[in-house]
This record gives sequence, structure tokens and C-alpha cells, in this order.
Amino acid sequence: MTKDLESPPDQPHPSAETETSEEAWIVGSNPEQAIRIRSLSVYLSNGGALTDVRLVEGEDERWTMFVRLINRPGEYRLNLFKSDQPKTYRDVDLAIATIRDDFGYYGSITLATEQRPKVGKAQAGPIADSDED
Repeated sequence: MTKDLESPPDQPHPSAETETSEEAWIVGSNPEQAIRIRSLSVYLSNGGALTDVRLVEGEDERWTMFVRLINRPGEYRLNLFKSDQPKTYRDVDLAIATIRDDFGYYGSITLATEQRPKVGKAQAGPIADSDED
């Protein structure tokens, strides 16, 4: 099930200005809500805003973006343009540049990882005092 992402209350619906409908869709059928890149861009161009962004590094060492919208509850995973697959970034710097340059968000960005230390690697022990003679 999908539903239309509404424009902010003070802004007209995008289809009111043009004959082609630029609808923004949110995927709601899976428990992890998602929004497509194009939908987010349309939402932002119509006066919407991001309130929070979180980047999560998966076990495959790729970064997935989650956003919170100013007038919508919950968190939305950013999906590819014409797909229900998440948009991922190999480089966290590129993901942050996208957030700043493309989405105009300059607030705090949370970084998280699903990476776990490999079993068998030596764990760091306590730090030795270097003042010993």
C-alpha cells in the first residue's frame, strides 16, 4: 500500500501548478517506511524540510540514509528513484554531501554501524602507563 505525501499546509499541491502530476509516494506496506529520492526532492522543493538524518553502515560497508520530515511522524528510509530498494552510498562523505547540497539539511547527522568486530581479532587491552622506567 502506498499513500500520497502531502505538501506542507501553506503550499499548494504540486499537481495544481502543472498538468503532469508530480506525486510523492511513501511505501507503507512494509514495517520500515520508505520514501523515494524523487519524492523527497519534490517534498523539499514544495516547502517541506528535514528535521533529522541518520546514516547507518550495513554489514556490506554501504551507508543507508534515514530521514525525519517536518510534518510527518516516523522515520523514512531513502529508496532508489524507481525502486523499493534502499539507496546506498559506498562513501559516507558522498552521503553527507548529498544531505547538505541536494537536500539542504545542515542539522546534526547521526552515524551508526551494524559492523561488528571480527571474532578472533586481538582485542585492545588496557592502556599501559608510559611513565614506567
